[in-house]
Amino acid sequence: MPTKFFSNNRIVLLSIILLITTQFTKSEDLIIEIDNPKFSEKGLDDKVYEIKAKKGFKSNNELDLVEIEGKFKTDKNGKWIYLEADRGKFFQTTNFIELENNIVFYTDDGEKIKSNFAKFDMNEEIITLNESVSHANTAGIILSDSTVISNNFNKIIYIGNVKSILNNTN
Repeated sequence: MPTKFFSNNRIVLLSIILLITTQFTKSEDLIIEIDNPKFSEKGLDDKVYEIKAKKGFKSNNELDLVEIEGKFKTDKNGKWIYLEADRGKFFQTTNFIELENNIVFYTDDGEKIKSNFAKFDMNEEIITLNESVSHANTAGIILSDSTVISNNFNKIIYIGNVKSILNNTN
């Protein structure tokens, strides 16, 4: 009889441990570390993008990125736009990326837009920059609270406190 009692207690104890372990595993997200993640697209509509990072951490439907570089072009005759950022999150199902810290978007034409936070909707081809935005080109520099870029860098809207500093052409 004592052996049977011990066996039942052991089964109950193992069942409780298994239940607790199962609940704990369900509550934690599985995070996968990826070295040098890279994702790109070349669509039939001539839209091209490539984004890569030094490290990536995948969980569910998002990818946390570290030391990001990228380039994209929205149409065949459009200009190449490049990006750099310290950190970001890429949402694969929506083709949406959020960028943080030391963000720079630049072109071969010498345009450079910097900020501390940005959102890039790759489907709609709209970049929204916030926090200490500066846009420099050959004509000068424009500072703003936030900026919205669309139409392959051809439409730029400055929002909030805006200050322009023009280069002297004399």
